[in-house]
This record gives sequence, C-alpha cells and structure tokens, in this order.
Amino acid sequence: MNKDLKKIFIVLALYSLSGGIFYNFQEIWMGENFLSVKTIGSVFSICALLTISMLFICSSLVKKERLKDFTLGLMFTNVIVMLLLYLLNGTGLNIAIKFLIMLDYVIDVEVFACIYPMIAQISKNDKVYAARGLVYSAFFYLGSLITILLINKTIISKITNNTFIFIGCVFLFIAYLVLKKVDLEKYINKSKDDTLIDNRIFLNKVRKDKVTRNYLIFNLMGNISYYCLNGMLLTLIMVGLNKETNEASIFMLIMSIISVLIGIIALKKLTFKNNYINLSIKYMFRSILYLLAFIFNSNIFFLIAIIYTKILSDSYSHVSDAPYINRFKESEQFNFSNLAEECKYLGRAIGTFICAIAVTYSLKYNFLFAFIFGLIALVFAYYSLYLRNKEMEK
Repeated sequence: MNKDLKKIFIVLALYSLSGGIFYNFQEIWMGENFLSVKTIGSVFSICALLTISMLFICSSLVKKERLKDFTLGLMFTNVIVMLLLYLLNGTGLNIAIKFLIMLDYVIDVEVFACIYPMIAQISKNDKVYAARGLVYSAFFYLGSLITILLINKTIISKITNNTFIFIGCVFLFIAYLVLKKVDLEKYINKSKDDTLIDNRIFLNKVRKDKVTRNYLIFNLMGNISYYCLNGMLLTLIMVGLNKETNEASIFMLIMSIISVLIGIIALKKLTFKNNYINLSIKYMFRSILYLLAFIFNSNIFFLIAIIYTKILSDSYSHVSDAPYINRFKESEQFNFSNLAEECKYLGRAIGTFICAIAVTYSLKYNFLFAFIFGLIALVFAYYSLYLRNKEMEK
C-alpha cells in the first residue's frame, strides 16, 4: 500500500479511536450534566440538521488542493472543543455544553466527509471505499472497548465519563500530527478540471442524473429507518429493554465487533454476483424483522431485529454506496461526498427525533417507523441498482 495512503488510514484509525472513546458514554455524560432524554434527542437532531448546512457550505468553498489544510483546521478546532467540554463538566453551564456538543458533532462529520476524497486522490475503487468504513468502525469499537474496561472501578478507580473526553482529545491530536505528514499535494492534478466546482452547477448535474437521484433518496430513507432505532441506541436499550448501563454498553460492543468481522467476511468472501441478493441480505431481511417486532411487541423480537441490524451495519457498502460515489471523478469527489453526507445526516436528524419521541411511548413504535422508512428505502435501492446496471450495459 502507498505510504501516504497508509498514513491517511492511520489518521482515520486514530480519529475513529478518539470518537469511540469520546462518544460511547456521551449520552450518559450529558445525562450527568442534567440533560433529559428528550433534550439529548433534540440536541442530536439539531446537530444533524446543522451538519447539513456545514457540509453544503464546505463543498461550495473548499478547493481540492486545500482539502488537507481544511481537514487539519477542523481537527485542531475539535481538539479545543473537546478540551472545553472536559472543563465544563459539572459546571451547570448547559447552554455552553449544548453549543459545544453541536459544534463537535458538525466538525466530526465534516472530518469524516473529507477522508475519502483525500483517499480518492491516491486510490479510488469500491473496495478501498469499503475498507475505509471498516477501519473506521473497527477502531471506533476499539475505543468503546477501552471505555468499558476503564469504567470498571476495579481497574482504575478515578476514571469517569468525563475522563474519556480528555483521552479522546489526546488521540485526536495525534491524528492531527500524522495528517500533517501526509504529502497529498503531489497526487493532485492542478489542471482547470481541478479548480473549485460551482456547487449550483454540480447540484444541477445531480438533479438530472437518475442513478444518483435515486441513490440519494435511498440514502436518506435508509438512514431515517436506521436511526429510528440507532439514533439513541444506548438509551433505547436501557429505557426500552430495562438494561443497566454496563449491560447495554457490553451488548452494543459485542454486536459492533461482530459487525466488523461480518463486514470483512462479506467484502472478501460473501459478496454475491447478483447485487439484488446483497442488498436483500442487508435491507430486506431487516425490514421484515422490524415488522415482526412491531406486530409481536416482544423483547425477543426487539433484540433479534436490533442484533440483525447492528451486525450487518458495516457490510456491503462496496455494493450499496461505493459504486455510486465512485461514478464521480476526483475533482467532484468532495462535492458528492458532502452531498451524500447531507442526505445521511438529514435522515439521521429525522430518525433520531423519531427515536427519542417513540421510545417514550413504546419501543414497538420505533420498529414501526423503522419498517415504514426501511421499505421505502428498499424500493429506491433496487431501482438505483437497476438503473446502474442498465448504465453499465451501455
């Protein structure tokens, strides 16, 4: 593997490790700072909406040759934000805390959106795209494992949820230092084709492209469905299934580790030639389980549906996402990566809001909404694949 590509993957690993440490108990940390379940859900929904604006603005202003410097600026800013959150713990300054959480969320998403466009300057293919997601997930879950081990009082007595913010901050700063060493400039072709793309022209191109249009609707609906359950999964398991914090965290971690392993197996060994089968394994079966969970209103069906969704969450992105992203040339990668993330986080905002409201009534309603939006997503997933296949035949 190219040495600069290795460095970007190291940055990705450290960045996701930081996120896993920081975010694993973030909902609990917010609760300790006197924020209610509904408030936490509302904050995350607002975060996702703000992210959409940030992604749109950045894709309009950031030139490809400035992408690395832009990412470095975001990462350094986030280090400062995390330090401020660490210092504000227990102060009661909830307005400042909520503002910084929103700022952290927006920056974190934009950093992730920048990673693949940087990778694509060096190597652009579907499997590398999938590897990016698997590396992110693997180290995020490693961060989660670290927090679960450290929170055990028999190991280190002075570790608290607030400590994780500081530890995450350290790993993020190391990632920042590694990225400074990446020589991305030598891979960028500074021709007229690589100048700043007018976002209005790009969006007009997308609007006329049936393949991309249907993929983005699938992306939106699929994320609404997913976050109807996963928008506040730790809280959902604790409140809806009456589990303790430690039980819920360990349960999530085990599922996450299995998810990465299945993702690697799916990428290497379990990708069928017929992509309709690949999509059905991930999306159709989960929708069926959502419907059964709603109908039977049973903890057993709830757990089966949650487990199936979670353990396949890192699989088949090289089929469901990468072919549509890699249709765009390198000079458009950042614009489209941001646009796809905008759809994802709009879906996340809507799904998280539904999740926070539904779980206060009955967990079965989370599954009902997940099923409805999941079914719509499946229709657009099949149709976008059909259009893509027709395009490839030509």
